[in-house]
Amino acid sequence: MNQPHVARFVRFLRKRDNRPDFSGVTDPRKRRGRRWSLDALLGAIFIGMVALETSLRRVERLTRDLEGCRRLLGINRRVPDSTLARLLPQLTDERGLRQVLISQMRRAERRKALEPVRLPINMVMVDGQSIWCSGQSVDDPACQKMQQDAGAYYRLHALHAVLVSAASQPCIDQLLVHGKTNECAKYAAFVTRLHGTYGRSQRRLELVANDAGMTSASNARHTDSLGLAYLMSVKRNQPTLHDEAKRLCGWGEHKQVGHVCEASCRERYRGTTIQRELYRSRDIEGWPDWESARQIWRVKQTTTHDDGSVEVDNRYFITNLPWGRLKAYECLAVVRQMWGVENGCHWTLDVVMRQGTAPWCTKGKALRALSWLRLLAYNTLRLFKDRYLRSNSSRAMPWDECRRLISRALTDARFWRLTANAEAAPATL
Repeated sequence: MNQPHVARFVRFLRKRDNRPDFSGVTDPRKRRGRRWSLDALLGAIFIGMVALETSLRRVERLTRDLEGCRRLLGINRRVPDSTLARLLPQLTDERGLRQVLISQMRRAERRKALEPVRLPINMVMVDGQSIWCSGQSVDDPACQKMQQDAGAYYRLHALHAVLVSAASQPCIDQLLVHGKTNECAKYAAFVTRLHGTYGRSQRRLELVANDAGMTSASNARHTDSLGLAYLMSVKRNQPTLHDEAKRLCGWGEHKQVGHVCEASCRERYRGTTIQRELYRSRDIEGWPDWESARQIWRVKQTTTHDDGSVEVDNRYFITNLPWGRLKAYECLAVVRQMWGVENGCHWTLDVVMRQGTAPWCTKGKALRALSWLRLLAYNTLRLFKDRYLRSNSSRAMPWDECRRLISRALTDARFWRLTANAEAAPATL
């Protein structure tokens, strides 16, 4: 175990700005008979998620073994898993939990932790994710019944807004998709809420990107009316626009006359060589129902495997960005970073934190509360890895090793005493 990393996480957690403040969340319990404060119970769930625990029973064991940080976290003794299981179905203050997430982002903004480092522009990627799937329904109005060849299943689906331009790629907001609606129908309301929260006082929403499932002329007009730039993927679900994009920017595996490659880049990824080429056109201006559009892009991706086989894929995008806002090679970086929402946020939530396969509680609206707490824990982990670890090799630390590091930091009192003594020493001089 790398002791400097353990001590660094202890210093990270000792700073109040790195811990969520649950004081604004409404306590649903009756005043009589309370043995635990709401802040302590939510803090126990949060710290269990940060430690990558997989159940409420393991959270109980973690709170039993906490040493050195009990007073700091407000968890004075072991928290029973039954107490947590009774609280979660009653916790319906989704607005309060969302405000905790917003406050976390505001504090990170003040520390300059959200500055764009991957891209030359502040970019938010909006994408959907199923936060829970099962063969049995739950008592939640957002529970959707889906059909597939093997039969029906139920899910809770949410839209996530991820700041992919920042080093930590935090999730800045979430909106559940209710009933029989879909992502495209919820897009306008979600972007409006994002603009009301972040767009007026900060420049977090300079560019809003989405995949083809939310691409429509009405969504583009709505985003443009808010004064935001959009970048929408174009596929065959928009056949007329897709055919026009192919006419303006080309379509085949080989070069076509009249279409000039403006930039290209090459990278190695998992035994393959990937080359991307950019073709742009601004002749899309004035297209019916897409009057706000100013550019159409084609990114030709050629994947060469080690066995010699070659795959070619053409992807099209429409945007209202002015022609000179991004250089050609920066457009390729923007398109490449759109996958940050899947490779970063959603992969971590699904594979590392196991939100869909290991739900901690499914009664009532517990899944909603757990989804907000899990986003808080994800943002905390990513801010720690990408802002507090110094070397690139440390930032690329596997999640299993990160889990062991955090568990030792929480259960070993020596690091807390050493950190406290080091912080108190200058004050005694």
